[in-house]
Amino acid sequence: MRAWLRQRLAVWLIQLIQRHGPRQVRVLGKTCRVSEGVFNPKFFGTSELMARHVEVRPEDAVLDMGTGSGIQAIVAGQRAARVVAVDISPEAVRCARENVRANGLEAKVSVVEGDLFAPLDPAQRFSVILFTPPYLEGTPRTSLDRALFDPGKALLRRFFSEAKEHLAPGGYVQMVYSSIADHRRALAIAEELGWNRREVARRRAFGETLRVYRLTPK
Repeated sequence: MRAWLRQRLAVWLIQLIQRHGPRQVRVLGKTCRVSEGVFNPKFFGTSELMARHVEVRPEDAVLDMGTGSGIQAIVAGQRAARVVAVDISPEAVRCARENVRANGLEAKVSVVEGDLFAPLDPAQRFSVILFTPPYLEGTPRTSLDRALFDPGKALLRRFFSEAKEHLAPGGYVQMVYSSIADHRRALAIAEELGWNRREVARRRAFGETLRVYRLTPK
């Protein structure tokens, strides 16, 4: 019950900020525009924490899965050879493309709409896959809901079932997850599907602990 209440409170706070918060923010020195249906990276810790720990090389190809505002793709695009950013939400895709252009990275970062790996060329391989999954329990009905809710962790399971097919040799997945969303179960699902993991960063804020994990195939 306690975890359920914390999740309900988190959803209420997110919806409040999304409805009334600013539509243009600065994150890690980058300008980002958002809409009510696209996560504001200034006020929610997952995007900024992930962006702070993006480690890519000039030769790397990067996939940003669930790009939202595009902040992680933008940070990766400053260093990597190329970045593909994916989101199922048309609203998020529009915002991310606008933010990529505003930061002068349209030559290196492409944003595509689709469900997980479906819009990608099956032959594409990536050195780094950034994954910011929805992790709360609930039924998705709106664009914002899709970024919040993963009932039964079904999307997480699909991702880790398919990700190996798109990872280059020696590559890894970087994922952020919250303590209010049963992160131990999420990690158990990844392990069951053949992934090793190590924690690379954590931050505590507003009653939850956010953790960034690096996962590699077993």
